[in-house]
Amino acid sequence: MKSTITVSKKVKEVLERKKKEMEIKLDKPLTWDEFFQEVFKEENIPKLTEEEAETLKKLVLEDRKNWRIREFV
Repeated sequence: MKSTITVSKKVKEVLERKKKEMEIKLDKPLTWDEFFQEVFKEENIPKLTEEEAETLKKLVLEDRKNWRIREFV
């Protein structure tokens, strides 16, 4: 399955830079799938307290409301 996500130019530049850094560290080229699989390995994901998780959940829900508005404009 293929998908496309839209990100700002700044975010894209950061992702490309981080991917290149990881390729150098691992001494091999990576596909975007491999890059994201490496980034989201369980040991790389920070653990949150219940309070931090609730705050993050609220922020995501608020952002999704804004995203829906942007999507249909």
